[in-house]
Amino acid sequence: MRARVDPGVLGAYALMCAIWGTTWLVIKVSLAYVPPLSGAGLRFVVAGAALGLVARARGVRGAVPWKLVLVLAAFLFGLNYVLTYLAETRLDSGLVAVLFGTLPFFMFAFGAIAHERTTPRIWIGAAIAFAGVGAISLGGQVQGSPLFALAAIGAALFSAFANVYAKRHAHHDPLRTLPPSMFIAGCSVFAIGLITEHPALRPLLSQASLFALAYLALVGSGIAFFLNLWLLQRIASWIVGLSSLVIPVIAVSVGIAFGGEHATVRELLGAALVIAGLAVALTGQRELTAPG
Repeated sequence: MRARVDPGVLGAYALMCAIWGTTWLVIKVSLAYVPPLSGAGLRFVVAGAALGLVARARGVRGAVPWKLVLVLAAFLFGLNYVLTYLAETRLDSGLVAVLFGTLPFFMFAFGAIAHERTTPRIWIGAAIAFAGVGAISLGGQVQGSPLFALAAIGAALFSAFANVYAKRHAHHDPLRTLPPSMFIAGCSVFAIGLITEHPALRPLLSQASLFALAYLALVGSGIAFFLNLWLLQRIASWIVGLSSLVIPVIAVSVGIAFGGEHATVRELLGAALVIAGLAVALTGQRELTAPG
C-alpha cells in the first residue's frame, strides 16, 4: 500500500521552496547597498531578535541546547551565508542557487554517516539533477570566477552538515534553537563586517535596502528556517536537502523575470534535468507521510 502523503508537510515544503527560491535575487539587491558580511550579519541579527520575540510571546521555555545552537550559528547561519553572499558579489543570483544545488550530495554523505537510509533511485535522481547543475555551471560566469563558484559549493557543504546535525537533534523546539543561533551568528558576522567593510549608513537605510533586509530577515530567515527545522522533525534530512535542487529552478526564473538576468538554452535544459532528477528521487518514496 502506498503511504498517505501529509498535506501539511507538502504545503510546508512547497512554501519553504517558494521563499528560498526568491531570496537569492533579494540578496543580490541587498548587495547593491550593503557589503556582504555586514548584510549577512545584519540579516540574522534582525531575524534572531524577531524570532526571540515570537518565542517569548508563545511562552517557549526550557533549557537551551547550546551545542546545537553553536553548531547552527557557526555552520548554517555563519559560514554558509558568508560564502553565499560573497559568491553573489560576482555571480548571478540564479547561478549561485544552482551551484548550491550540490547540497544533496553532501547531505547524502553526512546522512549515511548518521545511518539514514538511501536507495539507488535516490542516487540516480540526484545524479540526473547534478548533471543539470553541471550543465548550467559550464557557462562563462563560473569559468571567469572559479573561487566564487567554489564559495557557493562550500556554502552547500556547511549547510548540509548543519541540516544533518539538526536532524539528529530534531526533538528540540525550533523556537528554542533558532533565535539564539541566528543572533549569535548575526552579531559575530556583522561585527567582522563593521571592522573590515565599513558599510555606509545612508545606502543601508535606503528604502530598497530596508525592504530587502526585512524580507530576508523575517521571511527568508524567520519563516523559512522555522519550516526547515519543522520539516526535519517529520521527514528524512535527505528529502529536505532535495529542496535545493528545485529552489535553483525558481531562483533562475525569478532572476530572469525580475532581476534582468539571462538564461541560455544550456541553462534551461539544465533546469529541466534538475526537475527530472528530483522527480526520480522522490517517486515511490514513503517518507513524506503524516507524522505519527
